Amino acid sequence: MWDRTVLKLNAKLALSGHYLTAYIVCLVSSLIGSIFASLASSSIDSAYLFSPFYSIKHSKVPLLAVVQILVTIFVILPLSVGVTRFFVRNHFGTTNVKMVLSGFSMDYSGTLSNMAAVFFIVLLGTLLFVIPGIIMAMKYCMVPYILSDNPSISGKRARQISNLMTYGEKESVFILYLSFFGWYLLAWAVAGIMSKIVHPLGWLFTAMAYAGVAVYVHATVAELYIFMRDRAIRSGIVSPAELNLSPAEM
Repeated sequence: MWDRTVLKLNAKLALSGHYLTAYIVCLVSSLIGSIFASLASSSIDSAYLFSPFYSIKHSKVPLLAVVQILVTIFVILPLSVGVTRFFVRNHFGTTNVKMVLSGFSMDYSGTLSNMAAVFFIVLLGTLLFVIPGIIMAMKYCMVPYILSDNPSISGKRARQISNLMTYGEKESVFILYLSFFGWYLLAWAVAGIMSKIVHPLGWLFTAMAYAGVAVYVHATVAELYIFMRDRAIRSGIVSPAELNLSPAEM
């Protein structure tokens, strides 16, 4: 069994000497997602501005939701795999900011389809009721980490491994994520204050504040994944070869 305090301590040790690089990775990821979301929103606004007949016949809210989902699937999800790859590699001393974009260059189609499947499973569970959505999210929370090791693994197998890794511990994983809520709340407050002071750059301060928390969240969950991965290998759930692991990563 793992302990939250130990995971967070190990995360801090892994970030020692690499914090700035890790922060840049989280900030770049946040900014890219924000930029694409803003561009998509601006495009919709332009369509409504120059097409009055379109705006009369269609509601803007559903269209915006569809665009946000598309941005999430095609941009945010591959980015998340790149970020997880960075933090898992960082544990072993391998750091490279460019790794944040690796989700687009290493079997993008496979990464896209597998992450999209998890996204819609969690979304469906959430729409049915909040609790099933949370359970599904925890059940498949290790999928991006598994894909970061082997982007070519099948989605079904990645979900199976994640489910087995978190078996009996989904509540504990959820509590781990929940333990960072206070820090996100603080980041939200700081971002809100800075947005009032420097209004035009409010979005930038928001990204910077949340990136500061995301660094420790990603580093901590990466430590959890490495623990669960090693345990899964020892128990025969998965082989090192299936995850493309070298001896240095075990």
